[in-house]
Amino acid sequence: MRRIISYALIAAFCLSLLIMGGCGKSRTAAVPRPEGTLGVAGFTNPIYNWQILAGYLQEEGNPAPDGTVETLDQLLLNTLHKHQVFDFVTPLAVEQCEKVVVFEEDGMPKVSAIKYWLEVGKCAQVDFLLVPQITYWRERVGGEGGVQTPAAIGLDFYLIDVKNEAIKRARYEEEQVSLLENLFTARKFADRDGKWVTASRLASEGIEEKLMELGL
Repeated sequence: MRRIISYALIAAFCLSLLIMGGCGKSRTAAVPRPEGTLGVAGFTNPIYNWQILAGYLQEEGNPAPDGTVETLDQLLLNTLHKHQVFDFVTPLAVEQCEKVVVFEEDGMPKVSAIKYWLEVGKCAQVDFLLVPQITYWRERVGGEGGVQTPAAIGLDFYLIDVKNEAIKRARYEEEQVSLLENLFTARKFADRDGKWVTASRLASEGIEEKLMELGL
């Protein structure tokens, strides 16, 4: 009986969110789109704290599974195109500058991550450089209907103003929880069709949300 009441309360709560626009609500960019030439770096997966631009890693020396970076790179490009962002220096072109900067620093003391990416931006001759990083990745253990361990991720998105050496950071960190654990996840619960999702699905949602936050 208690379970029936709980489900009824959940349904009523989600219905109220739908009425208020909480479930399936469309989002718009939080800030204006940056004006100037944009460069987009591919995802990197730092495994040591000196490789990240801000904060610290939850656990050093623990990389994401093989193929994760490539999957997220494609999700990033698809989302930029979905947002009508087409005119940018591509990750492949930026990668050439990443190699140049590494070569120029060869034999010198280890540079900070911020200095490194500023130099990459200057090499790519862009006004703004988007640098996405994977800082935590835990894949779902189980299936859509039930899990032993839910998926959890941490992603950082840095929009670097190369000329002014200023950085905007957008952090996305999520561990999927059941609706009963947190009723305020009702909109996400509905968007995910009530299923336990993969880490890649969480990442797709994070890319969508944080690009909007940065105006992209």
